[in-house]
Amino acid sequence: MNYSRRPLRERQTSTYENIMKYVSMLMVLLYFGFGLYVLLSSPQQIPFPREYKIILGGLLLFYGFIRFVRAYQQYFKKSRRNEED
Repeated sequence: MNYSRRPLRERQTSTYENIMKYVSMLMVLLYFGFGLYVLLSSPQQIPFPREYKIILGGLLLFYGFIRFVRAYQQYFKKSRRNEED
């Protein structure tokens, strides 16, 4: 019987990548959530001029989108490529 086990270094890398995958997705959600909060907040909650809130909220949403694309390419596309090999 051939019971091949992955080396310890490969398992550690895999565990690290899994943790980073979830941390990256959590950060994406936080950026999206904070961007929406800034955009939809009342003047009493965040006392910025409306134009600044639109700019800040838009930048947070845009950066959240960029982080999502990067995390997807790094953690989800790569695992598919490795499974095909």
